[in-house]
Amino acid sequence: MKKTFLCLIALMMMGGSVNAQEWWLGKEEWRDANRWHDPFDIYAGPVVGMTGSNMSVYDSKYYFGPYVGGILQCYFSNHFGMSFEMGYTRQGARDAWQSFDPTSAGGPYEYRLDYLETLYKLRYYPIKNFDVFAGLQFGIHLFANSTLDGHKTDIKSHIKKRAAHIILGGGYEMENLYFEGFYGIPLSRLASSDLGKAALRDSKMSVFVVTVGYRFKLF
Repeated sequence: MKKTFLCLIALMMMGGSVNAQEWWLGKEEWRDANRWHDPFDIYAGPVVGMTGSNMSVYDSKYYFGPYVGGILQCYFSNHFGMSFEMGYTRQGARDAWQSFDPTSAGGPYEYRLDYLETLYKLRYYPIKNFDVFAGLQFGIHLFANSTLDGHKTDIKSHIKKRAAHIILGGGYEMENLYFEGFYGIPLSRLASSDLGKAALRDSKMSVFVVTVGYRFKLF
């Protein structure tokens, strides 16, 4: 009787061990199936897209220009990550009836400002493949001009060298492709000189950006 009782206990323990192993393996399979990113995975790749921008104060129209850059992205966990990005963008405004030439009251003018941008984004992934993010965008302007009837005026010396935006946006991952869009809220005014302030007043540059990128895993 005693031996029979011990055998029953041993069989129960073996069965419990098998069930525990099956449960743990099932848990691992569930975890792997629902793991979107491993901690500290690092990706990099090129990014191309389009910017739409406009200057406040003016009753002007959006100017559309190119965006070309590269991205370096890191994941902290399944739900959090960050990215650093550098790119070239052209911003501006169309049909602006204000110029840097005090003798001209004509128009409409087209403004073009070329920037070298650096962007810092903190990302949150509420569901698989989709993220929302917030961050900062800093730009150094390379060229700036206004154009009327094909005549171009260099206004670089009248525009602040640096610009800054708060950015808010979202993105979607599809294998190695990544689609993203964000809006930039301007923090700085455009004009730097007295002539620039007379022409542009307190105008700022708002911008939205839509891009597609191809990313490959570095580590």
